[in-house]
Amino acid sequence: MPRPEAVFDGTEGDVLIEIYECPDVPFSSYTLTQRLNPNLQTATPEYRTAFAHVNSVIDDHFVSGLIRGKRSKSADGVFFNKLKLTYKGERAAIQERNRRTEQEKVKQLLDVAALIRRDAEKK
Repeated sequence: MPRPEAVFDGTEGDVLIEIYECPDVPFSSYTLTQRLNPNLQTATPEYRTAFAHVNSVIDDHFVSGLIRGKRSKSADGVFFNKLKLTYKGERAAIQERNRRTEQEKVKQLLDVAALIRRDAEKK
């Protein structure tokens, strides 16, 4: 019996998809935080909170065997460098991207159906 696909929350899926779609970019916890939160200034408390969240997501992905990379230490604590997806991580990123795309397509179809109903009611 096949296992159900994993469903990731926003940041969990965003991390996988970002690394998958940019395979030649040398990602770290810092660069992922900046790419996923482009409007945050790096020296703000909001950025530190976002960094901690992204780092936690990366930890979880390491445990799940989805990401590999090098652990390093900085003034902010432990962070990850040279992040790459494992084969399992690539599959998860593709599945997550497809799941998100399907949800968008369903929403578009429902919007079209609602427009058709409104047009039919006007007649």
